[in-house]
Amino acid sequence: RFVACALVALSNADGLHTGAGRAVRSSRVVASSSRTHIALTDVVVATQGVMAAVLTGAVAPPAAVAAEVTIVKPKKKASGGVPGQPLVIGLSHHTASVDVREKLAVKEPEWNNASRLLLERCPSVQEAAVLSTCNRFELHLVTPDRNAAIRDVMEFLVERSGLPEQALWDNLFMLGGEDAAWHLLRVSAGLDSLVVGEGQILSQVKACFTHATEPDGSAGKVLGRLLNVAVAAGKRVRSETSISKGAVSISSAAAELADMRSQVALGKPWADASICIVGAGTMSRLLLTHLASKGMTRVRLLNRGLDRSQELAAQYPDVEGSCEGMEM
Repeated sequence: RFVACALVALSNADGLHTGAGRAVRSSRVVASSSRTHIALTDVVVATQGVMAAVLTGAVAPPAAVAAEVTIVKPKKKASGGVPGQPLVIGLSHHTASVDVREKLAVKEPEWNNASRLLLERCPSVQEAAVLSTCNRFELHLVTPDRNAAIRDVMEFLVERSGLPEQALWDNLFMLGGEDAAWHLLRVSAGLDSLVVGEGQILSQVKACFTHATEPDGSAGKVLGRLLNVAVAAGKRVRSETSISKGAVSISSAAAELADMRSQVALGKPWADASICIVGAGTMSRLLLTHLASKGMTRVRLLNRGLDRSQELAAQYPDVEGSCEGMEM
């Protein structure tokens, strides 16, 4: 079944591909799950050149996203009259292992502090926003000089992470201009996620936009509009296609798989099975929610801190849970 995926692209900008990761723009992207098989075709919402004009404030945004776009007061550095272009530098589950991602991860309350520090250390960067999740770390930037920005940002990341520069080059991806915009739209739409179509990433991109455009944020006109258009496109993809049907997160996929395989793997029906969950964080909470919705009533929680697992178990009184500590 063919459906339209509303993705808005910048125009008249060169793409930049560096490092192990590479965002690939194709005319047809196939996303499949146990319940969904979707062929997504790219639909450019604006005509050639219109999107670039929207980002520079020359014209009003397209009607499809006009309600979503908020004009943000620019916070740009002086650039000698050279207009800035989008640039994204980052890594994800596609390009880097968990231990590398953890070295660069930034907690959400610190996103604005990190972007502000980046602007102070990187004179070639005009605007900045941080998007950091369990599966990705991305710096969305605006710069008039990509090469200088890449050099400055690499020095910043080496100092911040403690990783060797070569290790960063091996794991980072870098995309500029139109490709940077397409990448953000794909991320917001859930096409770049570990589970295609998962909805949590849209709320994370929205949080990135919200933080970046706060008074202490570091987004100006270009980045603010780009992030807001990405949020609008992500909402439209989920409302106009079937990409969000079925299991759309790691936790929901795990619950569905356990339900389907219980009889074969354990020799007993789902109603008689029990589940052991290691950890008591956000993913464990989401997994418990999905398990409870499927009628699972016996769960064993293992976590380093007993208090946190007991607090989690208390949120699900209908689930018969035992909590145990772990020695690391």
